[in-house]
Order: sequence, then structure tokens, then C-alpha cells
Amino acid sequence: MLKKDRTRIGVIFSSANPPNMIEFLGAMQAIATALIDKVLYVVDCARAGPPALSETTEDRCAMAQAAVATFEPFITFTDLDGRQDLVLESTRMTNGRERLRAGGEDYAFRIFELNPKDRFTLVFISDGEHRRRTDECGRDDTINKLLLNITQRYCGFDPELHNVIGLFMCESGQKQEDLTFSRDEKSLIERGLFSIECMERPALGDVRGGKALARALKDALEGRRPGYLALIPPPVHSYLQTHSRCKQRLIQSVAE
Repeated sequence: MLKKDRTRIGVIFSSANPPNMIEFLGAMQAIATALIDKVLYVVDCARAGPPALSETTEDRCAMAQAAVATFEPFITFTDLDGRQDLVLESTRMTNGRERLRAGGEDYAFRIFELNPKDRFTLVFISDGEHRRRTDECGRDDTINKLLLNITQRYCGFDPELHNVIGLFMCESGQKQEDLTFSRDEKSLIERGLFSIECMERPALGDVRGGKALARALKDALEGRRPGYLALIPPPVHSYLQTHSRCKQRLIQSVAE
């Protein structure tokens, strides 16, 4: 872990479908583990996101704001995502492949643009499965995107003021993929501009891993496993009790 020599701002992007206790417990654990001063909770509402979520954008944001209020001032709701973007920006990765800037790794860099003169660290918090250069299909994943944004000084990233930590919430005993870096990328790491850290993802009972969490949330929403309601923050549960149509749309769109 980089020696803490400046304020650290954590950013966690979530589908908030619905907001759940695992991610909030993870954010609180990250604050303690990585010495983060504050975590920004962002609901993924970008137009390039999964179409099944588009109908519940306002509901998901409302639930997230209500849930986050319980954890303030440590966790704060913010709208760094690209829901207001009329045009999606594109960039070219180091392998020559073009992609849209429509992910949390890109939107998180907006905090540099919003605070151009402040000296701080961005701690990008993500699932352990994204601790890799590319996914199974060869598409650039979190580490590649963060490295490129640093190299391109995206959104005003200033190496004299800023650095980035990729903090990954991994499952207990999860095997870590060996990572290799180019000479230029190694230079970024040696200069303290980028580092990678892992922490164990918190678990509630037998719910471990992203797929298990999705199934448990769906079971809780459908009433099949009442015990799993502990995964849903009380403000979110209250919201769903009074917004039955929203609840049905969430059940239909929760990923398996």
C-alpha cells in the first residue's frame, strides 16, 4: 500500500439493483484497510449500461441516496456517472482497440477535473474478478483502463498532485492472476502514480461472491428466502414496500 501522504477519496460504482449491505460493508472495510477519508457511492446510470436497468434509474438513485444517508459522512452519494452525457467519448487502448469511455474507471477520473488544484489519491474500489488486464474475450478490464487514463492524464490527472490505487474486493482464498507490465507502466508504479491492492470481500452468512449475492437478492425480493432480507438496507426495504412496481422491475432485472 502506498504510504499515505495525501487525502484519499474512494469511489465505488454500483448498479444499486438494489443497493445492498455487502457493498456498504465493503466500503466501510475499505475505509479502514486503505485509510480512505471518504467513499463516493455512484449509481451506474450511463446510457451505455445494461438496457434492463434503464427503467429503474430514478428508483435506484432514490434507494441509494436513502441507504447512503445511514453511512454519512463516511460514504456519500454522488452522480459522477454519465447519465447527462449527450455524447459518449471514445479512446484508443494501447493495443489499438477503440472503446467508449462509459465505465466507472473513466467517470471516477472526473474527481480530478472537479478538484484540479487539490493533492489527493483516487482509490477505485472494484470486485476482485476485475483485477486483471483483460477479460475472457480479450477486452480491456479495470487495470488497463486505469493505467491508460493515468498515461493520458485524463480529466486533468496531474502526476504532481494525484495518484491512483486500484483496490479489489476478492473472495477468501481467491487465486490472484499474475500481472505483467510494460516498462512505461512499471515506471508509473515505481513513481507511486499507480498501485494495486486487495482486500477480502465481506460476507453475510453463506452469501459469498457476486453471483451468489445476485441470487440471494432476487430470492429476498421474491420472498423465497426471508432471511436474505438482511442483505437489503432498511431504507431500501422501506422504499420497495411503497413502490411495488419498482420492486417487480428489480426482480426482473437482477442478474443471475
